[in-house]
Amino acid sequence: MNEDRGAPQLYDGLTRWLLEQGLQEQGLSDMVHGLGQRLVASGFPIHRISIGGMLLHPVFGALDLSWEAQSDIVRFEKIPRSVFTTADFQDSPFFYSTANKLPFERYHLEDEDSLARSFPIFERFKAQSVTDYLVAFHPFGLEDKALWADLPEVVPSVVLSFSTRRIGGFDSHEIEYLRALCLPISFCLKAELVRELSQTVLDTYLGTYSGSRVLDGLVERGDGNIIDCVLWYCDLRDSTALADKMPVEEFLGMMNDYFECTAGAVLDHGGEVLKYIGDAVIAIFPYEDDSRPVANMVRAAVATAREAISRVERHNRNLQDTGRPAIRFGISLHIGSLMYGNIGIDRRLDFSVIGPAANEVVRLGELCKTLGTPVIASAKFDEVYAEELVALGNHPAAGVEGGLTAFTLPEFAPQTEAAT
Repeated sequence: MNEDRGAPQLYDGLTRWLLEQGLQEQGLSDMVHGLGQRLVASGFPIHRISIGGMLLHPVFGALDLSWEAQSDIVRFEKIPRSVFTTADFQDSPFFYSTANKLPFERYHLEDEDSLARSFPIFERFKAQSVTDYLVAFHPFGLEDKALWADLPEVVPSVVLSFSTRRIGGFDSHEIEYLRALCLPISFCLKAELVRELSQTVLDTYLGTYSGSRVLDGLVERGDGNIIDCVLWYCDLRDSTALADKMPVEEFLGMMNDYFECTAGAVLDHGGEVLKYIGDAVIAIFPYEDDSRPVANMVRAAVATAREAISRVERHNRNLQDTGRPAIRFGISLHIGSLMYGNIGIDRRLDFSVIGPAANEVVRLGELCKTLGTPVIASAKFDEVYAEELVALGNHPAAGVEGGLTAFTLPEFAPQTEAAT
C-alpha cells in the first residue's frame, strides 16, 4: 500500500470499528472476519491474520483464531493446555515472542540471510508462497504473574501475526499501520478473554445452566424463579471412616475419582451439577415442554445413574489387589418444583435450590443403604418414568409427613424387598 492521504483515514476508521466491536461484544470471529475483509477492500496485500490469547481455563490454555483471504473463513479453536508442553509449540514464532516478550518481529521469508531466527513452520509458509510474516506481542501488564503453575512460564498476553504473499513483502507504511492496529485488536481479544474467564468461572463453580443465568444478570440476593426439574442425588458411603483411615492425598484422590464417575456422568447426559455437599452430588435435569420434555429428562436421569454405577464398578475392578478401598455410594431420583436463585448475604451469595423436593431427594438417598440397593426413585418419578420400576414400600423420612414411597430399577432390586 502506497503512502497517501487515505492511509491515516483507513487506520482511524479501522481503529474506531475495532473498538466498537470490543465494546459491543460482537464476537471474535466476526471481528477477525470483518478486519480481514476491510483490509482487503482497502488494498492491503493481506494473506492471513492469526490471533492468540492466553486463557485461564482448567482444560484449555489459549484461544486461537485465524483468517485467510483466499477462503475468507475464520478458524476459531481453544488450544488444550497439553499442547503448550510440546516441542512443536515451543519452537514456534508465537511462543518465542511470548517467552521473550518481543513487542514486534518481522520475518522476511524471501531473505533468509536476514532472519534473526528461523522456525520449522516457515517451511509450510514458504510452500504457501508467503513472503513476509509479522508477529506482535502485547502483555496485559501482569508480567510478574505466570498464568499456569504447571506449564511454561509465559505471561498473560495477546500475540498477533499478519502475513502476505506479495513479492517483496509488506512495505514500510503497511508494516507501520498493521503494527498500529495491533493495540485495538488486542483490546478486543482482552475483552473476549475477560468474558470467557467470567463464563469459565461461572460454568466451573456454578454449572452451565446456573452460570448463564448469573451472567445474564441474576446477581442480586433474592433473584431467581421456580423451576421444574428431575433431581439426581448421589452420596458416598462410609466417607467419614475412610477420611480417618486414609492419608489425606489418597482420600482426596478417591473423592475426585468418585466425582469423576458420578458428576462426570451427569454432565455427559446433559444434567447440571448444582453443587458438591461434602461427599454428595446434587444435580438437576430441568425440563420444559418443548426443548426439554420431562419424559426425556427422566430417561436421562436413569441413564446417568446406570452410567455412574458402571463407571464406579470399572474403577473398583481396577483397584483389585491394590489394597485401596472400593467406592460405594447410593443414588436417588426425584421430580419436583424448586426455588432456584441467589441466597445468602450481599457480599457472599450462593446460587442454589430450595424446597421440599430438595429435602426429599436427600432422604430418598438415605434409603439406599437401608434397603440394600444403589438406586432409589420416588413415587413421583415412577409416575413419569415409562418403564418398569420395582416398588420397595413406604418408609419414614425426616421432615416428610407420611414418609416416602420408594422404587428402584429392576436390576438393582434387593433380594428381599422391604415391607410396606
